[in-house]
Amino acid sequence: MEKLGIIEGRLSTQFGDLVSYEFFKNLALSALGIFIPIIIYDASGSLIIAGTYLLIKSLTSMISSVVVMNYLAGHGFEKGLYLSYVFLVPSILLLRFLDYSLGLMVAVAVLYSVGKTLHAEGMRLEFTENTDKEDRDRRSADITSIPNMGRFLGPLIAGSLSAAFGFNALLTFAVAMIMTSLLPLSKLEKTKTKKHINVKDVFKRKYWNFIPILLSTGIQGLSAVALYGLFTYEFISGSFGSGLVRSLDTIGFVLVAYLSAYITGRVSRRTIIAVGSIASAAAYVSRAFVSTPFQAFLVAFLGGIAFKLYHIPIFSQFADEAESNSKTEFFTLSRISKSAGMALTSGLFIIGLSQGNRFGFQAMFILAGAATLIIPLMETRIQK
Repeated sequence: MEKLGIIEGRLSTQFGDLVSYEFFKNLALSALGIFIPIIIYDASGSLIIAGTYLLIKSLTSMISSVVVMNYLAGHGFEKGLYLSYVFLVPSILLLRFLDYSLGLMVAVAVLYSVGKTLHAEGMRLEFTENTDKEDRDRRSADITSIPNMGRFLGPLIAGSLSAAFGFNALLTFAVAMIMTSLLPLSKLEKTKTKKHINVKDVFKRKYWNFIPILLSTGIQGLSAVALYGLFTYEFISGSFGSGLVRSLDTIGFVLVAYLSAYITGRVSRRTIIAVGSIASAAAYVSRAFVSTPFQAFLVAFLGGIAFKLYHIPIFSQFADEAESNSKTEFFTLSRISKSAGMALTSGLFIIGLSQGNRFGFQAMFILAGAATLIIPLMETRIQK
């Protein structure tokens, strides 16, 4: 297969197209992940409604996972990536052209969730298919570093657009970037497993030790992105600040991704995961107590470094596990468990708001910190 020189190695053309696709898609999705809850909050005036959107989105992802994975297995991973546009684009256009209502919120939550699930799981399956176990730590850095530049630029551009021209401008930008990602996607080869998934196969005993880690990543993901974006918008510095905190934690992502080859060659995977998890837990708890833009931005940057430090070896380990067993079974378990963690966090956030808006956020950041400490404990059990 023809080779392209990218980062510190030579990635296949197929893998390079996958990285390019992920870059452009991330320009849009990174902005939408933060700003859709903010748009709903701005339109409804209720954090409970914004929390309900996050809850419905998480539950939809959890419920639709088996159907999505069976589609990917039967029709090809790249077909799932194409199908994601059918759900993602309408979800954005509904917000762009219709006035807010509860029905609109539910429709956006369901459409966006299914589209995001098709994209995320199709990407994971394509990554596993187009990498080798021996080189997967480095490839994990590749698939997270260049696309993370999209995660850096997306929120920054979206925050600037919304502050200057309103939310409709950022939604237009998101649609444009999603459509641009079709260009590299069109070059991917067709891949499918032809394996039907039953729910009982997803929860096999050999996967049980992964479930707490996956639940933890769901709790962290919702707290660090949607909730911290809402928190910054409400209490710190408005829409531009919400975009900037996401961009700053992504700078931390990219920095660690570029240094990962150096780090993994000198420090054991277990040590990296332990140090990164503890530092990340401290960063999550710190979010509960920020009160100035500088504090919010600093915690976001340091939290991004800590998160990516342990996430790269964990991501690689998940791909190894998927390759050793059934890719579709393992990634279905991953999506269900992560979505359950996000749904739990959304529900607890809604309950916590009854004690005050700031308390609802603070409680979830502390919960995310505690959940992060589960990772090194369970990773030790997985390695035994």
